[in-house]
Amino acid sequence: MPPPSAARTGALPLAGAVAGGGALALESVVNGRLGEHAGPVAAAAWSNTLSLGVAAAAACVLSGLRPAFTALLAALRSRALRPWHCLGGVAGGSMVLTQALTAAALGPASYTLALVSGQTLCGVAMDHLGLGPGAPRRATARRLAGGLLAVCAVALPVLATPDADRTLALAVLPFLAGCALSWQMAVNGRVDEAAGKHPYPAVLLSFAAGTALMAAAVAALAVFSRLDRPRPGPPWHYTGGLLGCVVVLAAGLGMITGQVLGALALDALTGEAASQQAPAAAGAALLMGAAVLAAPSGTRPGPLAPEAADGPLGRRGN
Repeated sequence: MPPPSAARTGALPLAGAVAGGGALALESVVNGRLGEHAGPVAAAAWSNTLSLGVAAAAACVLSGLRPAFTALLAALRSRALRPWHCLGGVAGGSMVLTQALTAAALGPASYTLALVSGQTLCGVAMDHLGLGPGAPRRATARRLAGGLLAVCAVALPVLATPDADRTLALAVLPFLAGCALSWQMAVNGRVDEAAGKHPYPAVLLSFAAGTALMAAAVAALAVFSRLDRPRPGPPWHYTGGLLGCVVVLAAGLGMITGQVLGALALDALTGEAASQQAPAAAGAALLMGAAVLAAPSGTRPGPLAPEAADGPLGRRGN
């Protein structure tokens, strides 16, 4: 048995990650509500800009950033790291946009199930291709079964809705955003590695890329179409960017559990019909089981977690 101090130390990152997952579920509600009265593109642009501002302000008081960025630039010059590895925030920006577009219509549980199922399925592919740090982790039958189970988990509550065709069409967007989020976590891991294991350069680059993407979208709307005039809303609708900072900093072990449990609680608090809560809960149970299957052997559920056991041929296996 580990000593009590070690157990407490291990529990802190796990609790933080679960809290980060809950923050992501809440962020989808906040940005979805903001998108209803400010327009989805403007809501996503505001959320990303606020996240970037908070992250930049925090960077002013952090130590070790200069050597981290120096190491990052050296990796780019030596081509150990490619420029596209620094564009993970484009995926993050697209995820925030799907929150503003679909979260209010789908509800927090269905939105989160679709997002996490995309994360789980594509996380297996990212591992297999070796896009993240470390050696590739092969897609075994067990892990592929976990990814497919994740798709079934989101299909169950979506198909149980009265307007299943429309809900399924909406759920495709967060599912694709979850796929993109897996890619973001993989490339951000490469940036962390190049920056000497300092996580903040990846955080700043992610928010900068997401903000640039949304600013371009707002500019395109202003030139080729028209921007919706925002309607008044409560102040808490504008706090999604703060939650985004929590999500990025807590990303990792336990995130899926936090997302799913937080979304189920928010479904009840936001008045989702009781008839839809039972299919969502069943989908959540399936999804957490899928995360266990899709995780590499010897790990807990979490995107791109390192494997703990070697296979019979000396490769890391399941």
